[in-house]
Amino acid sequence: MILYCPNKQQSNVGGLTVMTKPKINRGTISVPEIISEKVLYKSNLSEVIEATVRLTNGKIVEWDYFGNQDVVAVLPMDSKGNVYLVKEWRPAWRNYVMQIPAGHCPYKTESGRLKQVHNELREETGMDSKKLKKLVSYAPSARMNYKVYLYLAQDLFPSYKDPDDDELIEVVKIPFKKAYKMFVEDWKLTTSSTIIALVLSPIFQYPQHS
Repeated sequence: MILYCPNKQQSNVGGLTVMTKPKINRGTISVPEIISEKVLYKSNLSEVIEATVRLTNGKIVEWDYFGNQDVVAVLPMDSKGNVYLVKEWRPAWRNYVMQIPAGHCPYKTESGRLKQVHNELREETGMDSKKLKKLVSYAPSARMNYKVYLYLAQDLFPSYKDPDDDELIEVVKIPFKKAYKMFVEDWKLTTSSTIIALVLSPIFQYPQHS
């Protein structure tokens, strides 16, 4: 067993190896300081930013990070335990990717995000929901400065809206248990929001759901 002792480098106490945590030079400032930032690339939705940063030990480094609009994602589930996924060809993967409906969200309030969830459901699945439940919000990466807001949609009903011009989407209806096995157990390519939604689904959690 290894124990940490603040005052000794290493010793043996009663058969236990005791080691000191390494000393770290924290410098004279409590948090890193951004000296300057430069936009390397910018589109209507995203940007790549290079930041010059002074670390807490005084060293100056360059970090880049990805800026983006917030995203809403939603797991549509019917009363029989089927979920509705969207299949779309993605250039980043040179392949088709199956995932839950999702899209960028320009709103910063919960009412605005709910409005966008309804919009994504109608555009991508041709359905809407009478019952939305927020599952979680999370940051997809520490080097990305946006959040994903994740929802469960129930009490579905038909409500078609034309998708965006650049979206050619196939809607896939699949039992929840099969989707869980496909993405969580068998590691088929999908998005983090899809996996998180399946794991957090409060009503049809696998393996209890049959």
